Amino acid sequence: QICSFVAGPTQRATVICQLASLCQGSRTILLHEDYSIWGVVLQQDYGVTGTFDKRRSSKRLKKSYLQQVRRAHQLALDNTEIAYYYLTELCTSKKNRLSRNNLCSLLHEYGPHLRMNHLTNTGGTFLVECCRARYVRECTILKCVEELVGNWGACVALATNESRRCQLTALSVASARGMPAVVRYLLKEDANREARSTGRFRLHSNARKTISCQHATPLEFATKMRDAELEEGVAREAVKDLDLVIEILENVSR
Repeated sequence: QICSFVAGPTQRATVICQLASLCQGSRTILLHEDYSIWGVVLQQDYGVTGTFDKRRSSKRLKKSYLQQVRRAHQLALDNTEIAYYYLTELCTSKKNRLSRNNLCSLLHEYGPHLRMNHLTNTGGTFLVECCRARYVRECTILKCVEELVGNWGACVALATNESRRCQLTALSVASARGMPAVVRYLLKEDANREARSTGRFRLHSNARKTISCQHATPLEFATKMRDAELEEGVAREAVKDLDLVIEILENVSR
């Protein structure tokens, strides 16, 4: 029960191992190969019904609960990385573009036990990657964001950590890209409008030019993007979505 309170699925094994490091007594109990808690973690976190029969299994084939958890956890890590890789392909492809159906197929193929709220090896997150998707309309991105948050428990507050110059939340990406519907949804799901991000975005009107913000709020991202677009000489009508995003973010703070 304590582990369930402090950590979500696929994270409890890590918490138990940290508790085991507190003293020799806890280490002896918690890291015992056939300790029953590992059978609970195996079933509840990884959906695997553990089998551990000392009488019938040979020593060579026998796998303790702890060993099975290790294997299941590594499989979850591997599947998460594979699923994220193919998601980035969908988000950048002109031919096989991101859609809710494609996203669901991908997640179900490599899920259901994906580490949705952990950074990948490259420092990315599923939610931010969907908000970055190219060659698709905002309504498609919104459907994918709703799928990740509503059905897969993606955390709207989790920021990427791809480099010192690229640490972004989903809200900052949606704001900079001028996606008011996505911004509204993320705010409804308690995204923090004051969370600061660092990153660079291409202008819509001139892909050769970019704007860069360091430790900026989503509102600052959207405002800087709009001002840069106007400096390029675009019509006011062309930045109406950015204007709407700025209005939404300003109203939230009042």
